[in-house]
Amino acid sequence: MRRRTFLAGSAAAVGALSGCATVTRSTDIAALNKPVALPTYKRFDGPKPDLPRSHPLMPDCFYKFPANPTKVTSGVPADGSDLSGSVPTSNPIPPTADRNPYWQELNRRIGSPLALTITSATGSDFTNKFATSVAGDTLGDLFNVDGKFSYLPQFLEARAQDLTEYLSGDAILEYPFLANLSPDSWRGCVFSGGIRAVPIQRGVMSSSLLLARRDLLDQFGVELGSPGVDELNAVAKAVTDGKKNRWAFAVPPTAALSAMLGLPNGWEVRDGRLVHGRELPEYKEMLAITAKMQADGLIHPDGVAKNNQKVWFSQGSAVMTQDTYSSIQSFYRRAVTKNFAISLPVVRDSAGKVGRFLLGSPNNSISAIRPSSPERTKMLLRVLNWMAAPFGTEEYLFRKFGLAGRHYTLDGTDPVLTDAGRSEVCLGEFPIQYLADGGYPVYFPGHADAVDVAYNHLKTILPTAILQPTYGLYSSTDSTKGKVADKDFESLTKEIQLGRSDLKDWDKAVANWRKSSGDAIRHEYEEALSAQGRK
Repeated sequence: MRRRTFLAGSAAAVGALSGCATVTRSTDIAALNKPVALPTYKRFDGPKPDLPRSHPLMPDCFYKFPANPTKVTSGVPADGSDLSGSVPTSNPIPPTADRNPYWQELNRRIGSPLALTITSATGSDFTNKFATSVAGDTLGDLFNVDGKFSYLPQFLEARAQDLTEYLSGDAILEYPFLANLSPDSWRGCVFSGGIRAVPIQRGVMSSSLLLARRDLLDQFGVELGSPGVDELNAVAKAVTDGKKNRWAFAVPPTAALSAMLGLPNGWEVRDGRLVHGRELPEYKEMLAITAKMQADGLIHPDGVAKNNQKVWFSQGSAVMTQDTYSSIQSFYRRAVTKNFAISLPVVRDSAGKVGRFLLGSPNNSISAIRPSSPERTKMLLRVLNWMAAPFGTEEYLFRKFGLAGRHYTLDGTDPVLTDAGRSEVCLGEFPIQYLADGGYPVYFPGHADAVDVAYNHLKTILPTAILQPTYGLYSSTDSTKGKVADKDFESLTKEIQLGRSDLKDWDKAVANWRKSSGDAIRHEYEEALSAQGRK
């Protein structure tokens, strides 16, 4: 979709909200960022993880799916009435309910027929569909929210149920699986002094980091260790062989370099003032390093302009790539050799210390409920609570893997999807996971060694980890102008890495951004931090 088309669609959708007197004025930053008592966190007493939780942010780690999983709910959460919703999916869209035994069983277990509008998350399809649905008021009873939607707090005030009285403080304990979600995740659901949504929690599992093919490094006799910038470059040159269609990196390793150079996680408070990473000399240093890597032929020839990194890394065309902890299982599923193995190097800064780790957002996204009566709102929350049943429960096993025999078989205690499961259960990611979901565990069935690799990496880097300080805050200017600026900087980054632009162009772009929106965004976030008592 063209940018002006998207902006026009967003404007039309927001225009549909303008007549609602309850919508907070977009210029009232303090009101838009007014805090509220978050839901009480109560960890669910489920299966004991196989490895100790050495840090509050450490995900639960399991080598195998627990044997004989326990059913932790009774009855059905819904009341038999028709339910509707809208969700994205990153996988092929599953067969419709009339042709899908999994969906039919899902409806039975929920206790109501659930009609879903499922839209591809690739490109701008979901963004376009969301804006159209807002304008036509067709989102349904439960809906995943486009987090980049302009004037998001105003939209949620007008079109989503205020869940504060149902979820704030101890009220959430009526929904124990939602109470099992982290306070950081709930912070991303607070707008205009109310809890307006439910988190789709991912935690540290969504954080970007450097992944390496351990099997290939061993084959070449190359030791990666815990590299700094120079060591990483040396290894990259040692493993690159363009004549054999093998390059060091699938994509520019910006996450590793950010940690090495001490870059902030987006914005950062320095000397009492917010600064953005793109304003700092370290950011330009990172651009210069990646441009040199590209010029030296260390990055896959299409790694800057295109992104097919999962295939290149899986097939061995790239020895290292950048992805998330949660991607590890998908790489093992894609592996074309039995020796396939991943390592996660702990990168070092210029002082030789562990580079500070930049955490991803605690949430993949959020979902909301259409305004309704208290009785129906509670019923819908019970449905979302059921969808958030945690790993190791019978409910989770069905939700992710479907029906035994048809959708999965057991390898020991680990469920393995059948062909019907991959289709009807949407590769184990049926899109109700974008309405509610439990916490994301470190669990890579059939690959216990990969669990150890992820756990040891997390144990080392979590003490240095930092969350973006503006997470859970709202800036009106960022909401309306930030998306365009981010895309422009992304395009310029690629031009610099490909040698078509230089760092002087970056300086000009940053100066223009400050004037057009950057300084206003800075001021609004500083005001928001003050409103929440975080500065």
